[in-house]
Amino acid sequence: MGIGKRVGKNRKSKKRAPAAPGRSGFRRVVLGVDGSAHSRRAAAFLTRLQPPRGGRVTVVRVVEPVRAPAMPFVPAAMRAQIAGQAEAVNRSHVAVARRQVEAVAATLARAGWRAHGVVRTGLPVAQLLAAIRAERADVLALGARGAGALEHFLLGSVAEAALKHAPVEVLIVK
Repeated sequence: MGIGKRVGKNRKSKKRAPAAPGRSGFRRVVLGVDGSAHSRRAAAFLTRLQPPRGGRVTVVRVVEPVRAPAMPFVPAAMRAQIAGQAEAVNRSHVAVARRQVEAVAATLARAGWRAHGVVRTGLPVAQLLAAIRAERADVLALGARGAGALEHFLLGSVAEAALKHAPVEVLIVK
């Protein structure tokens, strides 16, 4: 049974699972991380898979930018100060994200994968789909997380949207 568009259960086993069956399994994986325990479990799941020959993982962290609101009646000097603070927050978020993807990529590399990290700015689903296209990925791996209504509670809004819109197989680790 290959990896399909379904919710995968994260097993606690420390044994390595064999590579996915099929023509040659999968070689290119985009792993979406957000710093949550769920995304750490997805990364840990990949470390337990036997990497296929030439297998590589692109660890993607999407940072949603903080934007200063429109303030037409606020003095220009104050607007500039608020915009500067928003930029500082964005730089800080990108730096934290860069450290996260580098740490996950290093963990995957120790497990035998060729891995590198990418930090993107924008809306998570759109940027993950763009990363899939840019990397010509075979699989998108994500952690599930609850965020609202029942379906959102079971998967999370990003995972749910990825299942609907990703042009590749989606592996969701709970």
